[in-house]
Amino acid sequence: MEQSDKNLLNCDNIELNRRSIHEYTFEETIPEENNPNTQCGAIGWYPKWLQKLASKKTYVFVYSLLGMYESMISSYLGGCITTIEKRFKLPSTVLGIIGSGWDTGSMLTSLIFAYIGSGGYKTKWIASGALAMALACYVRFIPHLIYGPGDEAEFHSSDSSAIDNLCNDVSNVTENCDLNTEGRNSAIILYIGQIMTGIGTSAYFTLGATYLDDNVVKRKFPFLQGLVMFIRLFGPTIGLMISSYVLSIYINFGKKPPFSNHDPRWLGAWYLALIPFGCIGIIISLCLSLFPRVLPREAERRRKRQEEALISREISFKDFKETMIRLLKNPILMLNSFSTVFFAIGGMGFWTFLPKYFEYQFRKSASEANFIAGSIGLICTAFGVITSGIVMSVFRPRPSYVAGWNVITEIYQTGAFIALAFLGCFRDDMVGSFNENGEFITTMSCNENCGCYASMSYSPVCSKDQSMTFFSPCHAGCTTTTFINETKIFGNCSCIDDGFGIATEGPCPVSCTTDFILFVFLICTSEFLISTGKAGNTIIQYRSVKPEDKAVSIAIMEFLICAIAYIPGPVFFGMLLDYTCLIWGVICGERGNCWVYDSRRMSNTLNFTAGGFQIVATLLDIGVWRLSGNLKLYDDEDKADEDGIEEKKILNCFKNGCLMN
Repeated sequence: MEQSDKNLLNCDNIELNRRSIHEYTFEETIPEENNPNTQCGAIGWYPKWLQKLASKKTYVFVYSLLGMYESMISSYLGGCITTIEKRFKLPSTVLGIIGSGWDTGSMLTSLIFAYIGSGGYKTKWIASGALAMALACYVRFIPHLIYGPGDEAEFHSSDSSAIDNLCNDVSNVTENCDLNTEGRNSAIILYIGQIMTGIGTSAYFTLGATYLDDNVVKRKFPFLQGLVMFIRLFGPTIGLMISSYVLSIYINFGKKPPFSNHDPRWLGAWYLALIPFGCIGIIISLCLSLFPRVLPREAERRRKRQEEALISREISFKDFKETMIRLLKNPILMLNSFSTVFFAIGGMGFWTFLPKYFEYQFRKSASEANFIAGSIGLICTAFGVITSGIVMSVFRPRPSYVAGWNVITEIYQTGAFIALAFLGCFRDDMVGSFNENGEFITTMSCNENCGCYASMSYSPVCSKDQSMTFFSPCHAGCTTTTFINETKIFGNCSCIDDGFGIATEGPCPVSCTTDFILFVFLICTSEFLISTGKAGNTIIQYRSVKPEDKAVSIAIMEFLICAIAYIPGPVFFGMLLDYTCLIWGVICGERGNCWVYDSRRMSNTLNFTAGGFQIVATLLDIGVWRLSGNLKLYDDEDKADEDGIEEKKILNCFKNGCLMN
């Protein structure tokens, strides 16, 4: 071919490439003007300026905020759990029942939302769920609105001269037997709030990630899902930080009791953040309701592949039954789901009561416990999730490698739980003895004439040599008080036979810095490693089923987790905590909240139980590893995306003049 013919051919190619580039740019940047399914807006309102936000980047941002919001509420309530327990005189078992309400709501609605929403307007369903979460915050505020800070808080705020609980002190708090009704009614209201939140989160978990997977090329999903999980995991940290702050404020807002927030009688303002949380949820709900049914770029990609722009399904009982049978017979899906269930049981009990664990194992205040819990393991988890998303998207490891890594990390976490059982400030310095029935009795010959009534609040004092902690000054037989350098000193204590008879306010101090550092290190490393398998676990779940079954497969997992782990789990671990209780509070002759726990028994019970569930999860994940070798985790490359990449290469080449060479 002569040189002139070659130049002519190059010119033809240039014109062809120029034309294809123009068509690609036009089709990808101009949205459908008359199709509301691909436009941002609602109820006939689709302004042109809003269409710039109809993109995966905007959705990832808003969806991540919703996840962060949901986890923030969860951790905030977890941080306030001991304060709510003391405020309404509730045992841990009742608190566990309240906590299970969240998952009861999720279990009852997840399958319905997933099946109906999978072929419908997913973002509208998710927005409705966010609104339910917001309204639930207002519902939780009702107990404080009705009952206020409580009689004891009012008493401590108004009369500091009558709260010393001294031996033969007749000016004690008058017992209010209405507190039983108050606690019961508050528990019911809080339970309703939890159910509403569970209903809202079911749409987030089942439809949110499915919408993202439906609207991006498959090779990008692991990174984007990892990014969503990464941002979501800042929610627990923020929630615990906020709870740490509000619990540093006295429950009777604007007033200050004559003791510090390290005193067991301190009650923090647990209700303060609920109204702002509700307002934030409403804003997020409105933002989500404006997203289109399918994003414009994805609709264009499907048209280029000659696929339907919208994935729809015939909603019928027959189709639902066939879908369920198909999924329940999927071995990878079921093994992966049950592995997640047992993993959730083991980790949930520990993380739910982690602030409480810090309070009683390392003698931290409620505010300090929430700050510590929110600033260690949860941050490590967030970085582990984003790391896994990047690795999955860039290196695209084989399915067997992804599943095998989950097994390795779970083995490490099992060992971590066993090691944690031996770390703590185990000091049995509470003065008392066990009776024939195994009950711990604080009444002795030295204080039996002091009139220490059963419903007395826990106000511990420590002997001068810091070897004995008494339940109260009354139980130490103290009759006088004085202040030395702003420290309250109790004198004439008949139960302290050291020649001084002096006690100081608060429990005896403990020092176990090394144990605490090791505890934090094990939590950080195990949570980081476990979280590196999160993105892989999700993509295995999605790729083991048909595309139209993704939302329902997640709903099945959510149903199983709620039914087996999250609903009975808090109750089960609450019962375990109650089992480790040493001294119970009493109100009108009935058991109230636990004041003192056996720290060694608490550590062994929680950690060994959690480790046992982790072993079962590991065995099930070995099954996933054996079966997942032939899964196709990534598409070869989305065709429309490939075309876009190639045309961008042509455009760059055209600008640089390489086609003329």
